[in-house]
Amino acid sequence: MEKRIRLGLFDSGIGGFSVLRECLTAESGADFFYYGDNARAPYGERPEEEIGAFVREALDEFALIGVDAVILACNTATAVCADEVRGEYGFPIVGTEPAVKSASAYPSAAVLCTPRTAESARLRALIARFPQTRFEVIPSKGLAIAVEDFYLRRKPLDLRDHLPKTDCACAVLGCTHYSLIRRKISTYWEIPVLDGARGTARRAFGVIKVGRDDHLAPPKNTNDCLGDFSSIWGKHRIFFLGSGKIGNKALFDSNICFKNF
Repeated sequence: MEKRIRLGLFDSGIGGFSVLRECLTAESGADFFYYGDNARAPYGERPEEEIGAFVREALDEFALIGVDAVILACNTATAVCADEVRGEYGFPIVGTEPAVKSASAYPSAAVLCTPRTAESARLRALIARFPQTRFEVIPSKGLAIAVEDFYLRRKPLDLRDHLPKTDCACAVLGCTHYSLIRRKISTYWEIPVLDGARGTARRAFGVIKVGRDDHLAPPKNTNDCLGDFSSIWGKHRIFFLGSGKIGNKALFDSNICFKNF
């Protein structure tokens, strides 16, 4: 029997689908556990202590399942607590960073992110590594939840309500929710748009050590996400966890959100 990789993905809502999509390009079959905390989304304006507590709730569940690694598929969670939680759990935790390095090939770049990410020392340090590029940090208070509403509740999304004009040569997406409307943003600003989803997926598979004997048995603690809350994508199985598991599974199965990548 094939030993399957078990990879957890955490996001405040549906934004992590952008990273999950990249993970699904892996050739070997894997089990993905997608934890969406949609009921408490968005995280971008919440206190840091609250965000850290929510992230640990998800990581505790991943630990019970016995995952090989976890992706914090949420830029805000990465900026707030990635370094802290890495020392608290027995599996690798991969964060999600804006593709600032890729944007450094341009003379200027707009960094579109949540307010919490915009004010983080982590983002400032990342930008400081590339002084040759002028970065304009643009925090958006309502765009993440607007993306949730657009896909899950079919509410209209008008980027004029969320994006100011910019004269930058490219844009970097600092929230995985924004990647789900990447084409819309690129068309609106008429510039190339970059995100870090592919690099995040590659890093996650790079840190996983395959071959644990317990992977021949069914995952633990998944009774509530089997059956109606699981999906198949090629050789892969996706299990949905968290408060948004019902809506997230329905959205994933519809494939609608992947059309604006």
